[in-house]
Amino acid sequence: MSDRKASLIAGMLAGVAGLLVFLVIHHLWIKPIWFILPVGLVIAVPGGLAIGWAYSELQPRLPKRPWAIPALVALIGLTLAPAFVIAQLRPPVFTGSGMNVIANVNVAQAAVIFVRDLLLPAAVIGGLAGWLIGRTKRAALITALAGFVFALGPGHNAPFLGNQPATGKGIILLAAIILASSIVLVEGQAALQHRYSGGDK
Repeated sequence: MSDRKASLIAGMLAGVAGLLVFLVIHHLWIKPIWFILPVGLVIAVPGGLAIGWAYSELQPRLPKRPWAIPALVALIGLTLAPAFVIAQLRPPVFTGSGMNVIANVNVAQAAVIFVRDLLLPAAVIGGLAGWLIGRTKRAALITALAGFVFALGPGHNAPFLGNQPATGKGIILLAAIILASSIVLVEGQAALQHRYSGGDK
C-alpha cells in the first residue's frame, strides 16, 4: 500500500474518530446530540480524507512517530487559533444560554464572521504551513484545503465562542477532537503501511 493510500484511509478513520469523540464528550458533559451523527459522517469522512491527503504531503518532513502526533496537534491548533483570538477581542456574538440565547448579530453578519474570522485564516495558515513544511505548491494547496475543511467541521464554533461562559468547554472539546484525530491518523497510517507493505514505518 502506498503512503498516500494509507494516509487517505487513515484520514477517513481519523475523521470518524474525531466525530465520535465529539459526540461522546458532548453527551457526557453537555447534552446528547446523537441525532447529528448521519450529517456529521457526511462532513467527517471527506474532511478526514482532506486531512489524510495533507498528511501524506507533509509526512516526509514531519517528525517520526510518535512525535508526528504532537506536531499535527500543534499544526491543526495553529490554523484555528486566530478564530479564538479574534473572538475574544470583539463583543460576544450572542448572550445568554440554553433557551434564553439572544443573538447580537444578524444572519448575514454571522456568515461574514464565520468566513472572515475562521475559514479564511484557517485556509491561509494551512497553506503557509504546507508551503513551509512540504516545500511544494501542491502541499500548500492541499494543506490550505485541509485547514478550511477542519475549520468547517470540528472548528465551526470557534468564531462564536468569544467572551462566553462556554469558551473553556469549547476549547477543551476541540482539543480532544484534534488529539484523537491526530492519534488515529498517525498510528492508523503506520499500521496500514506495516500490514500491507510488510515493513516497519
